[in-house]
Amino acid sequence: MTKTIELGNSTEAIDQLISLYERFKQNGDLQRAEKSEKLLKKINNKDFIIAFCGHFSAGKSTMINTLLGEKLLPSSPIPTSANLVKIHKTSTDYAKVFYKDEAPYLFEAPYDFQAVKEFCKNGNVTEIEIGKKQTDLPEQVIIMDTPGVDSTDDAHRISTESAIHLADIVFYVMDYNHVQSELNFQYTKELLQHGVELYLIINQIDKHKDEELSFSEFKQSVEESFSAWNVHPNGIFYTTLKKSSNEHNEFAKVKSLVNEVLNQKDSRISSSAQSAVNLLIQEHFKWLVEQEEDQGARFKESLQDLSASEKQSILSKEQDLIDKMNKLQVQLENWRKSFDDERTKIVKSAYLMPFQIRELAKEYLESAQPDFKMGLLFSKKKTEEERVKRLEEFFNQLKTQTDSQLVWHIREFAGSILKKAKLANDELQLEAQNLSIQFETDLLRNLVRHGARMSGEYVLHYCDEVAESLKKLANQELERFKLQVEEIMKAEIQNELNTLEAELSGVKKYTDAIRKLQEIAITRNEKEELVFKPVVDSKEVYQGIQKKWQEEQTKFRIYSNDQKMELTVKQLDPQVVETDDNQRIEKESVSSEIIVNKLQLTDDLLKNKAGFARITEHLLSKKSRIENKQFTIALFGAFSAGKSSFANALIGEKVLPVSPNPTTAAINRICPPTKEYSHGTAVIHLKSKKQLLDDIQKSLKEFNAACESLDEAGSIILQIKETKEAREKIHLSFLHAFLKGYEVYKDKLGENIIAGLQEFRGFVANESQSCFVESIDLYFDSELTRQGITLVDTPGADSINARHTGVAFEYIKNSDAVLFVTYYNHAFSKADREFLIQLGRVKDAFELDKMFFIVNAIDLADSEEELNDVKSYVYEQLTQYGIRFPKLFGVSSLLALQNENQQSGIVEFKNSFDSFLSNDLMRMSIQSAANEVQRAVKMIDELIGSALESQEEKENRRKQLVMNQEKMEELLKQAAPTIFLTKLKQELQELLFYVKQRTFYRFSDFFKEAFNPATLQNNQKSALHKALIELLESLGYDFAQEMRATSLRIENYVKDLFRKKLYQFQEQISKIQSSISISDYEIGSISTPEFPSAFIEIDRSQLEKTFKYFKNAKSFFEKNEKKLMEDELQHLLQPLADTYLEEQKVRMEQYFNPYVVKEFAELLQHIQEDANEQFKAMLAVLNEKIDIEEWTAIREKIAK
Repeated sequence: MTKTIELGNSTEAIDQLISLYERFKQNGDLQRAEKSEKLLKKINNKDFIIAFCGHFSAGKSTMINTLLGEKLLPSSPIPTSANLVKIHKTSTDYAKVFYKDEAPYLFEAPYDFQAVKEFCKNGNVTEIEIGKKQTDLPEQVIIMDTPGVDSTDDAHRISTESAIHLADIVFYVMDYNHVQSELNFQYTKELLQHGVELYLIINQIDKHKDEELSFSEFKQSVEESFSAWNVHPNGIFYTTLKKSSNEHNEFAKVKSLVNEVLNQKDSRISSSAQSAVNLLIQEHFKWLVEQEEDQGARFKESLQDLSASEKQSILSKEQDLIDKMNKLQVQLENWRKSFDDERTKIVKSAYLMPFQIRELAKEYLESAQPDFKMGLLFSKKKTEEERVKRLEEFFNQLKTQTDSQLVWHIREFAGSILKKAKLANDELQLEAQNLSIQFETDLLRNLVRHGARMSGEYVLHYCDEVAESLKKLANQELERFKLQVEEIMKAEIQNELNTLEAELSGVKKYTDAIRKLQEIAITRNEKEELVFKPVVDSKEVYQGIQKKWQEEQTKFRIYSNDQKMELTVKQLDPQVVETDDNQRIEKESVSSEIIVNKLQLTDDLLKNKAGFARITEHLLSKKSRIENKQFTIALFGAFSAGKSSFANALIGEKVLPVSPNPTTAAINRICPPTKEYSHGTAVIHLKSKKQLLDDIQKSLKEFNAACESLDEAGSIILQIKETKEAREKIHLSFLHAFLKGYEVYKDKLGENIIAGLQEFRGFVANESQSCFVESIDLYFDSELTRQGITLVDTPGADSINARHTGVAFEYIKNSDAVLFVTYYNHAFSKADREFLIQLGRVKDAFELDKMFFIVNAIDLADSEEELNDVKSYVYEQLTQYGIRFPKLFGVSSLLALQNENQQSGIVEFKNSFDSFLSNDLMRMSIQSAANEVQRAVKMIDELIGSALESQEEKENRRKQLVMNQEKMEELLKQAAPTIFLTKLKQELQELLFYVKQRTFYRFSDFFKEAFNPATLQNNQKSALHKALIELLESLGYDFAQEMRATSLRIENYVKDLFRKKLYQFQEQISKIQSSISISDYEIGSISTPEFPSAFIEIDRSQLEKTFKYFKNAKSFFEKNEKKLMEDELQHLLQPLADTYLEEQKVRMEQYFNPYVVKEFAELLQHIQEDANEQFKAMLAVLNEKIDIEEWTAIREKIAK
């Protein structure tokens, strides 16, 4: 129903609202009754309300404070406004804090404003009212600050929505970097649909950089984006409260508009009240529909198995069933009649006595005459023989004729009658094919009339009698068959009747439900009509409401300074968050420079000595690794986190393009220059045709489209209509970019392009170029790259490219350090959260804590206290995501690029980061190198000791060495990787058990995100399907992420097995020959297997049956229906998860087993080569005379 109410003057409007209030109550809609009462109070008090809503941290509270010229509201770059806050002019200063189920607290002047500010952060509070005596606000004007519209808290969302209907004008405030958010488009569209006078404010435009994008282009993109969603506000303002002198700042216009509307407030109150009333009526009608759905839920549940057409025809179906039953009851009788009629026709028309048979009958009858005689001699015998012969000939020909003219026809008839009766009975079919007319010669004899005169007439009469006798036999045979069929038919008809009776009983259940639903619908219509009927006693009702308002004014608790309330003030512990130099692990006593010199010296002294070839090889390898240290640093962060600007700050120049729009679609590696590629050279690696086609096909799939080739994709993309779905918009943007650049790059796919800096920036920032790029290597000389650092700027955590998930994990695993950048006042998105959870999963799998977390743009902080609040908030969030003791730093890329390093925080970060690179990372290499030097010293000691022995001792030792070498070789020969494979299988089984446990532990959260009130407002199957798909994608992605983490754990487990095995071999070999020492063995690296998301190819029809629990949004979320669906979905997905995990277990075994076998063989070879060289050296010294003084000097130089 779309009927509305036209409000009259103030008095009439009050009467109409009273009527609505009463009718809402009578209909049981207490929520609308409460809203109408608040609107009534607003009109009664002639209040004019200006509401501010939008993202948290968009600056709503700050804007209100600036408009009023006083900091009345707490403002913070982390979520604070959990409550509705109202400010208005009063005769005395006060603050009143309203609770859900308790009397409000009154803070009398002078009150502790800090306490009120903390109350504003308290989630149990529903509303804050601030009365201000000294303010420029006119009387009866209320400023309202709402919770962030992006709040995930239901209480916050309800608080905002319930307040908006009272507003006369709404300012929707957005952060400059988060304008292009689907939430903005959806929410503002809903506001306009509610008839709100709406203005948009793009705040914090001081973040804009003209060198990245002109402001006019930015404004144009904003207006086009909202227009695409059919959002046409009354105006759009661009403001900054930090830099009032900004040439684009329109804050003065906002203030001017506020003053203008205040001068027109009376007329605007009437207009907004009209919109609010109509909205309340619409909401009430929607509520009535929900009530109707609630009341009719069990009846609808009875009907849910029926299609729409079945529901419409169910009553006629009931009559059809009755008709069918009546028809069945006469079916047998009709069949009998049909059978008899057809039988008579067939038998009667059978032609049994043609001329030839009549002649045989005649001959037989002649032989049957008493005076029939054959021949003269032996006539009696010959006569009998002739009689028998003629009878048999007559009988045989008649039987043949009977078979062809009657038996075959009755068999065919019997078969056809079974088909008509639809009796698929094998026994009856066989019986029909075996029908026959059994008769003997006696039948022919018995019909002969002895004494009858032989004549043509007699022959004909005899033949007729014979034919009739045979037809009688046929009728008898068919009658017997008919009775058999009848017996079966009776049973089948009775079964059908029973089935129809049962079906009729079921149909009556449906028809009863339909009639009940019709009754409920009639009741709803009556309630809708009631809304527009004025109440008779409106004056009395109004007096009752006014009395209630007066009583509420006196019901409050007074807050006193002596009262101690629990106010949680979170303090940042800098010692926990940031890592001071004095907290870092002490530097190794042996510096890298000293160990490099030692390695070089040892090599110089031993490189030409027999038996030391492998040792010197290891020495040079370790020296090279320390000298030519190369580090890969992976940079992660979401869109608009300031990744690229932070990378520029690290490099020291603006190398990567920065934009408020998503840019990093490919992987950008900033590498040290080489001989081949000089400073400023970029190598652009274009996607192969297959890679690009895969990406195109995945994006087309979002629109239920597909293509077989890149050339075909163009025409298909052009057919896709513009979309408002955020996810689809990203994919469509990619497809349009592909269209724009395909002709340019179609012949270059799979190739590398050598480019300069300017061209490089185009490939990074322009989507029509970047969509063809797989990765870019930029060779750039800077202080950073001169340290051997390759900085990898990765696609955002929210990249649409599925390959990027696997690539990102490889960088997490293999990079020397991971940097994650988040923006100063941005909440973590879902994509951020999932990425950070993955970091939390694998953080402890690394020997060193190589993860650094950066809060970028700290120059936006108003104070040190605010900065600490933000850091504390981020620290807590990271901890919740499983990242224990994160190394967190605050940095301003902007200030760093302006060389204001002390204020930028970049120095603190670099000090800690450089210390990590030069100390922590190098420590293991240095220790390994020192061990190799010690091996050399031990070997020299053994040689010197052997050389000093007597000849007899040398001979004995020689024999012992040969024997020990054979023992060692036998030990290695007996070794096999079997136990490794068994342990690997057991470890994998246990890890996957916990994967399932952990993933389903998150199931409830995934379910709530997918099946939420915002997406399931109406009973739309498409919304339910989308929610289910989102749930499966979230859960499936989590399984894949868990598998990647499991792969890393398995890899580490294998490495640990090899470390322990090497130690075990060393001990066993030492028992055989104590002087033998084996160098460290580094197991070869292995890439992470590709893991598909779970539940991609499953049949969702079984899961969709759980949609039966959704009747309407109200009952689904307020009753237990949501939990019922969640539990059943989880139950159904458990076995599917088991299947997925079993498949991945098999894949991982097939992947890791050959790797283990190969590495085990190489380990044995490594041990054998090391040991054999040492045996060879020891045997050589026993056979040859060595210069003991020379070796002693060498040892002293090395050991010094």
